[in-house]
Parts: sequence; C-alpha cells; structure tokens
Amino acid sequence: MKHILIAIIIFLSSACGGGSGGKSTNINELPVDEEGFILHNIRFDSKDFYEGEQVTVTTGTRFDVQWVSPSSASYRIDLYLSTNGEAHSDTNKIVRLRCGSTSFSLCPNATGEVQCEVDDNTLSCFAEGDSLGGKPFQDEDLSSLRFIIKGCDALNNCDVKTFDLLVQNISEGE
Repeated sequence: MKHILIAIIIFLSSACGGGSGGKSTNINELPVDEEGFILHNIRFDSKDFYEGEQVTVTTGTRFDVQWVSPSSASYRIDLYLSTNGEAHSDTNKIVRLRCGSTSFSLCPNATGEVQCEVDDNTLSCFAEGDSLGGKPFQDEDLSSLRFIIKGCDALNNCDVKTFDLLVQNISEGE
C-alpha cells in the first residue's frame, strides 16, 4: 500500500507542470514599454486638447473629460484642481480612479471618462451621475485655474497633463 501511494504521488507530481517540451512559458511577463506610461487623446467635450492648452467651460454646465491609457492593464487616474500655479498634491486632488482590466471601477479598460462641472466656486466630477468629489476655489483664483490629469501604471510610471481652465458665467457664454 505504501508503494502504491508513493507511485501515485510521483505520478501526480510529474503530471502537474510537465509537458512543456522544454519551452518556458512565463505567464507573468509584462510587456516592456520603452516610453513608459503616457496618456493619449485627452478630450474635453469630445475635442482633443494638448497639454498646456486652454479649456473653456461654462458655470453650471457639465463637460466630459476623456482619456486613453497606453494599455488596459491596471492603472490609476488622479484629477486635480490647481490654483495660483500650485503643483498636483493631495490637498488639491478631486478624485482617484482605479482603472484597467483588473478593476471593477468606472473605467474598466484603456479608455475612461468622467463629467465635471464648475458651480458655486467648486469644480466637481461625476461618473454615471454619481459624485466622485469636488474642490472649491475663490473668485480671485478664476484667472489661474488649472485642471490636472495624472495617470500612473502599476509600476508607478506616471504621466501628468495640465490644462488652463477658463470659466465663463452662463451670461458670458451666450
């Protein structure tokens, strides 16, 4: 009985993981991206914008913010509202979204989208009608508002895009 049990254990051990024919198949290998993590196709209301460009929004009206990640692997997106030239930080973060194929978030693949709105001196962002967060600002900050999108992959390779935000009152936009 002892010899049969040892034979079964040896058979099962050799059956598991055997048969590769000497070929190494490493499933956990990640593709090497020489450029790192770069956000593409940043769009506001379906119009492409490039870093540093001015985005005009109207108070009380929601606008779409869209992006494309270099892959659908796990990544995160942080949205910030900067006043007076401050850099992105936890103090001016609106929201952090966990995105990519392994998440159950609102951005489950390489593309993502939120809606944002400036109202009552606050920039707020939403997804599927649910509030994600907001950041207040003062009237005197209106001339220096910047919307910052920071995307990072699972290895913490990041790309930051900054856009000047021009806020118009509804009466100005008509």
